[in-house]
Amino acid sequence: MKSIGLIFFLFLISLLAGAEGMSESVPAPTPDSVPAPATPSPPTDVAQATVDATVNPDTLPAEIRYLTFAKLGQPVLRLRSSSGRGSVSFGIRADELVTKATLTLHFMYSPALIPVQSHIKVLLNDEIFGVIPITKEDAGHTLTQVFEIDPRFISDFNKIVLDFVGHYTNECEDSLHSSLWADVSGTSELQLSVRPVVQKNDLAKLPEPFFDARDFTRVNVPFVFSAAPSNSTLRAAAITASWFGKLATWRGARFSASLNHAPTGHAIAFATNTERPDFLNKMEPFSGPGLSILTNPGDGYSKLLLISGRNGDDLKIAATALVLGNTAMSGTHLSVTKAQQETPRRAYDAPSWVRLDRPMKFGELVESPQQLQGYSHVPDVIRMNLRMPPDLFTWRSRGVPVDLRFRYTPTIRTSESRLVTSLNDELVQAINLRSAGQGDNAHIRLPLQDDDLQGDEQSLLIPPFKLTARNQMQFAFSFVYQKEGSCRDAQVENVRAMIDPDSTIDFSGFPHYAEMPHIDFFTALGFPFTIYADLSQTAVIMPERPTEPDIAVMLTLLGRMGESTSYPATQVSVLGPRDITAFQNRDLLLIGSAANQNLLTQWGEHLPAMISGENRRISQPVRSVSFLYDWLGFDTEPDTTVATQETLRDNGQLAAVLGFESPVTPQRSVVAVTATTPGDMLQILDALDDAGLNKSMRGSVAFIHAGKVDSFLTGNTYTLGAIPFWTNVWFPLLHHPLLLALICVFTLLLLLYLLRRVYKAIAKTNVSDEDDE
Repeated sequence: MKSIGLIFFLFLISLLAGAEGMSESVPAPTPDSVPAPATPSPPTDVAQATVDATVNPDTLPAEIRYLTFAKLGQPVLRLRSSSGRGSVSFGIRADELVTKATLTLHFMYSPALIPVQSHIKVLLNDEIFGVIPITKEDAGHTLTQVFEIDPRFISDFNKIVLDFVGHYTNECEDSLHSSLWADVSGTSELQLSVRPVVQKNDLAKLPEPFFDARDFTRVNVPFVFSAAPSNSTLRAAAITASWFGKLATWRGARFSASLNHAPTGHAIAFATNTERPDFLNKMEPFSGPGLSILTNPGDGYSKLLLISGRNGDDLKIAATALVLGNTAMSGTHLSVTKAQQETPRRAYDAPSWVRLDRPMKFGELVESPQQLQGYSHVPDVIRMNLRMPPDLFTWRSRGVPVDLRFRYTPTIRTSESRLVTSLNDELVQAINLRSAGQGDNAHIRLPLQDDDLQGDEQSLLIPPFKLTARNQMQFAFSFVYQKEGSCRDAQVENVRAMIDPDSTIDFSGFPHYAEMPHIDFFTALGFPFTIYADLSQTAVIMPERPTEPDIAVMLTLLGRMGESTSYPATQVSVLGPRDITAFQNRDLLLIGSAANQNLLTQWGEHLPAMISGENRRISQPVRSVSFLYDWLGFDTEPDTTVATQETLRDNGQLAAVLGFESPVTPQRSVVAVTATTPGDMLQILDALDDAGLNKSMRGSVAFIHAGKVDSFLTGNTYTLGAIPFWTNVWFPLLHHPLLLALICVFTLLLLLYLLRRVYKAIAKTNVSDEDDE
């Protein structure tokens, strides 16, 4: 029996050895030796095919995240009345797990509060997890209290609520008394210990994990290319970036570029049969446009969205399928067998812009009618955002008509209950509320920003508020409560108010006309490129050999345009400096440092400024852009004629945004984004993300350096759009008041002369008639 067992054991060993030898005798296929499959097949994730099954979650790197209330949109929480309430919201991504949470509150409360009876409840998602007691000793001092939060109570979308219960007397208490207050500082902080969660590869989760609606921070996604990506590949990347910019909305989006290496974190890669990053070289050749979700070899657990195809045209088809039809995707690979036919966009029809062909209902400008409602005697301000093309010509217009309808709880005292309508935090009109509480109508007009109004008389008529490219209308209801004497006040917060979603605002009827260049139009709304939401008349001009910063700037700017229009740039073109014949009838976005972008040298005579290494040519106008003139219209008109031109040598960092008329096609715009070195290009993105620096970028040239912006309006100007004939005659005379006065005097004299001739002719006729008689 022992001999039989030994023979059987040796037989098994020989079988295993033979199998191993057979596996070693079969050569591994290479991309050159594998023929293209007859039908589309998903690519193989050669870098980490089984990572989802082998990664130990406990070994993944944890991150300590600090979220202040100010970063979460609450610079201060003011808790008022006997039952004041404040809240702050935060989200947790689907691919993250919170293992520990700590809330640190910095606060102060009124010295008039009665201890024991007064306190502050702290809740998370309607679950109470702490109470702050009120003591006489700590009243009026800045206090700090730390709470440990059970991570099990944290979900995808979370709300921390501070519920204030305040009492200042034991008898005859006024629930809205001024002594009932507590303030929570915006430096209060939520500390989260977060660990990544490895998820299954599935296209159905898109746009997650690259964009997660639960994440309230800025979207940051790396884009991965080969060592030298072609313009057709960059075009597909531009389409994809604009889509993520659209999704990011108020969060903002920033994209980086990785050439021929896999970054850590979730990333998006682009590959064709002839152009792909080295870490994807072992994949089979692509047979058509495709989308795949893989494990990122950069860290072994993040996701890599692969946009693939035989060539650049396939990449565009795949990217368009991603941004327009991602809801029908599932699995780890999708082959695009038929290109989707997209309806061409018309001018000024961006989904996030106001309608110009008809009055627009308020309900179309908000996500939900609930956003137009308010509660309590002093409800939160109702806010409604407006985006409008900056080239609407409003000269001699009375304003934009608004048909405002609203409803509210019947008021007790009408003398002090009102609705205050504001635009960009500036008063438009205050309306007293009636005691009946029935729906009211009010017809008001919003004054417009008009850069061309000037002169003392006109200046006095311009209100201190103006419509710009991005606006916000605010509606503030306020109701007084009845005081009937001592110990008789029992206020109930059952007051409601609502702006009717059927209220309308009418931007129709205004022609399009603007004097260019206007860098602030570009920084605010991507104008004039976003006139067509799909950027069908825009060409992005990249250097011959774009660097990572060049590509990052291009992707981020396209993302900002997607956010501006709420539509992906599916028809944008990406060209090189040698494709000059394709520049015809296009608005051009020129990207690249001075050393890399040849067109900056070729078009040097058209540029308002020039940066070339250490050499800088700067033109100074006779009168530059004036803040008062540009925003309030109180100063003299800028004179863009070049007064001096200086050539300097400097080795410091400098970036610039230039605007000028296209040398290829008249009345077409060029915006050049450039810097002394490729690394300095990122300063422009930092300036665009800074609200203060962004507003300072205007005129025809904006220099960005050392954390500040200097803007000028210099060089030739040009116009976009058209205005009626008589308006075209009179409007230019606004810039020449002396000539206008002379014309008026001449016209008056001519009229007097004609009247005198007519009078003489009539008199002569009367005399001849008398002679005949």
